[in-house]
Amino acid sequence: MKTAGKTLSAGITGTAVRVISKGGYIGVLANKFYAGYQRKGEQVTVTWDASTVTLSGSDGETIAQYPKPEHRRGWHGPHQTRPSTKS
Repeated sequence: MKTAGKTLSAGITGTAVRVISKGGYIGVLANKFYAGYQRKGEQVTVTWDASTVTLSGSDGETIAQYPKPEHRRGWHGPHQTRPSTKS
């Protein structure tokens, strides 16, 4: 079934658990959000509502908070652009 570019399971509000990549990003809502490369391998809880996406550590500490994206496939972090793959 095609979803016409929408993530049907995401909804207006929601929660997900993700593991931070070695580059420091997690993926949710068809976007990438920066949590910090020093936290690679850690599990985070991602919660969102109509306007905000919040990343929280296992102890409940807020790691980062971003405006909820209006478009799919974006990168959200210190530079708001996709990180370079060049060393």
